[in-house]
Amino acid sequence: MQTSGLRCALPSPSVDQPVEASVYRRRRLAVGAGVGVAVAALVGVAIVMAPGGDGDDRLGTAEITPATTTMNTAAPTTTTTVPPTTTTTTTTTTTTTTSTTTLPPPTTILENGVPIWPLYEPLPPLEGVAALTGLSADEVLTRRPILAVKIDNYSRARPQWGLDSADAIIEENVEGVTRFVGLFHSELPARVGPVRSARTGDLDLFAGMNRPIVGWSGGNAGVTRWIRSAAFSRVLVDFTAQQNPCYQRSSSRPLPHNLLLDPECAVNTAVEPGPAKQMWPIDGDWSPAPEVGAVTDTSFNVNMDGVRVTWQWNPEFEVYVRSQNGNPHVAISGNRISTSNVVEIYTAHPPSPVDAGSPNPITTGGGRAVIHRDGLAIEAVWGRTLPYDAFGFADAATGEPVWLDTGKTFIELVRQ
Repeated sequence: MQTSGLRCALPSPSVDQPVEASVYRRRRLAVGAGVGVAVAALVGVAIVMAPGGDGDDRLGTAEITPATTTMNTAAPTTTTTVPPTTTTTTTTTTTTTTSTTTLPPPTTILENGVPIWPLYEPLPPLEGVAALTGLSADEVLTRRPILAVKIDNYSRARPQWGLDSADAIIEENVEGVTRFVGLFHSELPARVGPVRSARTGDLDLFAGMNRPIVGWSGGNAGVTRWIRSAAFSRVLVDFTAQQNPCYQRSSSRPLPHNLLLDPECAVNTAVEPGPAKQMWPIDGDWSPAPEVGAVTDTSFNVNMDGVRVTWQWNPEFEVYVRSQNGNPHVAISGNRISTSNVVEIYTAHPPSPVDAGSPNPITTGGGRAVIHRDGLAIEAVWGRTLPYDAFGFADAATGEPVWLDTGKTFIELVRQ
């Protein structure tokens, strides 16, 4: 099990220092109460249509605002097992998937083409465990929300700020390239970016994070209406750069690949986000049974749009390290992007409801998955009934549950 990443020998590129504002408005951070947390079991392989859409970055210069409260940002180091709350698993032994296009229940009500979400009451914090890594955590950390930031992966946006500090990263196909959803919880780096626009397909991911803070640069009218609808129903905190502090443009990059967010400022400024919620089953002590189809994988490729993604298992540090287009993927800190788990989720990518040219990955329903952990690849199926649910995984051959390792996780949303 691995809890830390690798430091690349490449020097860190220089970056201009953001100009800090002299004052900022600090709002009280609060967490909601609700029913007990539950991890979704795998529930078949029917693909369910999720919201989607394109975004449009239109922000000019924004001011970044420093946070004034010191927070515990050290990553915990104690391994903790986080079992699902149910042992019942309904699954299939085949990787064949269907492609239905029905909307999930939370978004069946549409008003002028915009989903109307039920009013959401955040779940209470987990006890003693970090939601995304499965590592032990104190109360300060368990009450902290997930900060979900849309991060650029265009060639001019690299290397990214703060991406190596994310507890989890979700890679999405957009228009001929990929984009990341960086999930920051255990560690809040000084800067994150370049921040880019959201897609309405992100809504089904955000809904499973228990009212996260969503950092994005703004979007077209369709995307904006969808996110505002979810924010109005308290599904998420809309922390767009067009209406919030904590952002600034860097002069070291051209527009629109230079918008930075101060994560600590965002966490201290956002109004009443919910505490971080578990999004997948984690057990650092789990190992596949002999009948599970696990094979050794020292290196593998992931077929994403506009970028050649390669992962390599590093047995010394017990992590997978990432390369893009044949080059090591490093953050601006010089750290190599590395992770304990790589999860390939194969899913349909129909056109977005607000932009036919924008792909929309489906993240509810189910389908084929490949789980990479401990230097092993496991052919699996994934399932997630509702956007509020966690992902569940099961071995494709036996139907037995598959658990992720403690530490960081990288989700690849791959075209099926």
